[in-house]
Amino acid sequence: MSPLLQLQFLLTSAPVTLLQLLSVRSTGYSEVIVVVGGCERVGGFNLPYTECYDPVTGDWKSLAKLPEFTKSEYAVCALRNDILVSGGRINGRDVWIYNSQLNIWIRVASLNKGRWRHKMAVLLGKVYVVGGYDGQNRLSSVECYDSFSNRWTEVAPLKEAVSSPAVTSCVGKLFVIGGGPDDNTCSDKVQSYDPETNSWLLRAAIPIAKRCITAVSLNNLIYVAGGLTKAIYCYDPVEDYWMHVQNTFSRQENCGMSVCNGKIYILGGRRENGEATDTILCYDPATSIITGVAAMPRPVSYHGCVTIHRYNEKCFKL
Repeated sequence: MSPLLQLQFLLTSAPVTLLQLLSVRSTGYSEVIVVVGGCERVGGFNLPYTECYDPVTGDWKSLAKLPEFTKSEYAVCALRNDILVSGGRINGRDVWIYNSQLNIWIRVASLNKGRWRHKMAVLLGKVYVVGGYDGQNRLSSVECYDSFSNRWTEVAPLKEAVSSPAVTSCVGKLFVIGGGPDDNTCSDKVQSYDPETNSWLLRAAIPIAKRCITAVSLNNLIYVAGGLTKAIYCYDPVEDYWMHVQNTFSRQENCGMSVCNGKIYILGGRRENGEATDTILCYDPATSIITGVAAMPRPVSYHGCVTIHRYNEKCFKL
């Protein structure tokens, strides 16, 4: 019996227990963290690997390798159940999308403005590319991608041009946190974009000015880590205030960060000595406990981390 017929059978049979429905839902699809590319060491080999990690089983699975992996410090985000990668070299305009159903990478429309050390995030079904560096200047330009028309369009620019900020969406808005306005300074600004008015506002500043940080959104709150600090900060965009919630075990930057199964995972990153790490930390906001849970296949930094759903066909056997 096909998985679809099995699910239909469960839904139309009596009595149907909640446990049965939860079992089909939880075992049919699993949330996995996909790690895209990265760098082994400072100035070292750029990695072509795309691999997914299942925090429940601890399993790693290799996916189709990243095309043109000789680039670094590109932006990565998940759109529905696919993954976008943009930039990766000075004035890089290439954009690739990973189709999770077919396990292939496809080139899509190029950016209007080449950029490096920028970030991407999804807001209300559209992808936003934010800031970066073009080899001479930090960029304030922001582009929006519509996957149905396969087009990038310019939207209102940032109030402060930055590279290597943290970017995430939350409560219907886009948030750009920190970053580097130039080679020597870091920003503590929080810039918020409203797509309805196509405008940016400055919100409460993050407690420390940092670049090379990462942000995720969970339960209408934003969590930030990295920037060669141990601290994990939490921001409430409704109340517009910051708080320190926990410390990691070591200082790191350019780490991966993703929400999976209601918890926050911090993967890899670069330590104070410049060496990449293979550690995986799990932070549970419900208990404020952080634990070391596993090791990555190899030390990595400057990588992308996103969460998608993976279909487990074998799990539908009754």
